This record gives sequence, C-alpha cells and structure tokens, in this order.
Amino acid sequence: MIAANHIETIKQVGANGQVSLGKKYAGKQIQVLTLTDGTIIIKPGKFIPDNETWLYNKDNNEIIDKAIKWAEANKRHENFDEIVDLVQND
Repeated sequence: MIAANHIETIKQVGANGQVSLGKKYAGKQIQVLTLTDGTIIIKPGKFIPDNETWLYNKDNNEIIDKAIKWAEANKRHENFDEIVDLVQND
C-alpha cells in the first residue's frame, strides 16, 4: 500500500544490474533489503561501520560519556614532551 504523500516511480534496471536513484541520494548510504518474495526495500540512512560497532555494545557509551565529562571537567596539562621522554626511556 502506498500512502498519499509517497511517490511511486518506475525504474529500469540496466544491463549491468544498476538502478539510478537520482542525485538526491548521491553519495549517501542505503540499506537494501531483499525479501523472500523478491520485494526489494531501499532505506537511506547512516550505518555503523564494522570497526565501530564496539562503541554500541554493552555499556561502552556510558563509559565514553564518563570519560568525556571527566575531560571537560579537568584541566589539560601541556606535558606531552615529558610523557614522550618517559615512554622512550622505559
């Protein structure tokens, strides 16, 4: 069923298997779902790369939020050279 505020468009699949969605979607990520009956659903969105999924596991967001709050509340020290010397002398 297509709601009144949706636009149905007929597209031709090219010989190379590609369909153009138009400039509106250029450079954007999409999710392509293929149902068992052959129906294809295309959803635009922002998706999480595999190497960033750990951020969303367990309580990692909470840990990161605490670290950010701590960093905002504590003054930064300009002792980078001292830390480098300590590391290099170990």
